[in-house]
Amino acid sequence: MTTIRDVAQVAGVSIATISRVLNNSDKVSPDTAAHVRAVVQELGYVYNQPLGGGRKSVEKTPLFAIILPTLANPYFAELLDIVEQEAQHLGRALLVFNSRGDVQRELTLMNACQQYKIDGLFIVPCSRTTEHIATLNSLPFPVVVLTQLVAELTSVAVDHVEGGAQVAEHLVSMGHTAIGYLGSVDDVEQKFGGFRDRLAALGVPLEPENIIQTPALTAIELAECFNNYLDTHPSLPFSAIFAFNDVAAQQVIEILLQRGYQVPEQVLVVGFDNTLLAKVMNISSVSQPMREIGHLGCQEMMRLVEGKETDIHHLTLSPRLVLRSSSVKVNKRKL
Repeated sequence: MTTIRDVAQVAGVSIATISRVLNNSDKVSPDTAAHVRAVVQELGYVYNQPLGGGRKSVEKTPLFAIILPTLANPYFAELLDIVEQEAQHLGRALLVFNSRGDVQRELTLMNACQQYKIDGLFIVPCSRTTEHIATLNSLPFPVVVLTQLVAELTSVAVDHVEGGAQVAEHLVSMGHTAIGYLGSVDDVEQKFGGFRDRLAALGVPLEPENIIQTPALTAIELAECFNNYLDTHPSLPFSAIFAFNDVAAQQVIEILLQRGYQVPEQVLVVGFDNTLLAKVMNISSVSQPMREIGHLGCQEMMRLVEGKETDIHHLTLSPRLVLRSSSVKVNKRKL
């Protein structure tokens, strides 16, 4: 994003002069002020006033914001890059916020968005409670949910239920009947429901002791969770495991290898998102059409911002399981 230093360099004046112009100081000549404002508009520079002040001198600069649950997961970093590119093509600047998976922090960031007087908000909400969604719905600007389907808000996402079901079908087709899951099991993680229900339909129940429940977002937290599980299960009770994202899948593979298990000969591992991490580590993963999610999300935002048609839309995209060496066909391990 353009910085005040960039504006100063193009305008040929000091940073202090840029600051005076943006704060409407009378210590700058009218000609210089006009020149600086022209450069500000040309570069699309967004001047971040203190939160109580909102946007003053750059009211004509269209501004979107995005709130993500983490930037540590390469999936969200990739999504951010795509949305930023799409917004730039539309002549919009993009404010980026990280909720770190904390509901209260996310509410604070929503308030910050109001004070910045943004034109629209993209969000991957960390809660789906009635109260939280109602708060999103009450904001004074359009909201588009990305990577999740929320009934009350315009949303663009892959079909997570189908993605989880595809993993279940793959693992059962490889002959596995003792199967594990690592990840969140709340309503937000619809992939878990799809995975569990398809296993049941195939006659392979997901045993409670094989569910390693964690809302963890960072690699360190995920590694700690899986290590703790293995410490209490000296004899691994499953021969295949579905990890709710690629970071979790990577940690599972590394820890299994450290403990002497062979992947995939003894344990099959499948992740979700098909990020660059999965491609580099050769991890089987459910692919999400990231560029399409970002593109359609921005199209929906422009539809809502322009106000020509404000109905709630739910755009559901199809997932695709990409098979790699972490889940190739092997003889089923006896348990």
